[in-house]
Amino acid sequence: DLHTDETLDPSVLTLRELARQVSDKGFDGTVAASHCVSLGMQPPDVQAAVAAEVAAAGISVITLPQTNLFLQGRDDPRATPRGLTAVQALLDAGAAVAAGADNVQDPFNLVGRSDPLETAALMVMAGHRLPADAYDMVSNISRRVMGLAPVNFEPGDPADLVAIDAPSLRGAVADAPMSRRVYRRGRLVASADQQTRVMRPES
Repeated sequence: DLHTDETLDPSVLTLRELARQVSDKGFDGTVAASHCVSLGMQPPDVQAAVAAEVAAAGISVITLPQTNLFLQGRDDPRATPRGLTAVQALLDAGAAVAAGADNVQDPFNLVGRSDPLETAALMVMAGHRLPADAYDMVSNISRRVMGLAPVNFEPGDPADLVAIDAPSLRGAVADAPMSRRVYRRGRLVASADQQTRVMRPES
């Protein structure tokens, strides 16, 4: 996982060189590139061309909305760039695009909960993703980037999952409920419960 092009400067495009190096020389194991902010600052034709090279090289891209929304664009007071990579161009080219969190409650990102649902919600708002697509970026696509098999709740799938108390997938992304159960190989390994109380007003 190479953290690269964490800049709004369009003249910096190390991702393209990485794709060419991987294509020309090969690489044992999976290759991922994180941030890739400057790709989002390129004209559409350059985005498409670089994305095609990235996909052809088998490189996965990990966008990090929490960190880059906080860090990028501070010197651009008008129409401030969001600091995200060219997600749609990469998807159109067939590249795997996951979403994660590079920094949590440190000088590079003062907030954050290390919660994939928080990251998914940011991808809905800042990345123009639908909730189901944003959730996929922090779940099965992230598993694919790490070389893990997807979990589709079918017989034979690994029972590695988080059960969330929500009425729907959209509701889970929107509310990020704290009531959850974490299962590893079918065994409950962690749980959290959220209680809400509404007090009766005094008469």
